[in-house]
Amino acid sequence: AAYPIPYDGPVGDMLKATNRHPWRPAHVHFMIAAPGFRRLVTHVFVDGDQYLDSDAVFGVKESLIDAFPLQPAGVTADGKQASEPYHVLHYRFGLTPA
Repeated sequence: AAYPIPYDGPVGDMLKATNRHPWRPAHVHFMIAAPGFRRLVTHVFVDGDQYLDSDAVFGVKESLIDAFPLQPAGVTADGKQASEPYHVLHYRFGLTPA
């Protein structure tokens, strides 16, 4: 879900002075590590979010936007049972050799 950054104090003053809102688009954070590779810390934004073009902290890149399609309740890809519908992400993360 989209959420606002704290906008009291100097940050709020800056946002008001530049006529910007405090909202971040919906996104999920990831930290991925593997032996022989540099650790990757990133996020993926939800395609279609209303704040993609106006992120308060300018963190959105086209390559970091993807769909999170809704799946029906039932057996998940890892064989677990989901009693409620859930979202999935199919995204290719690239790691840099260490």
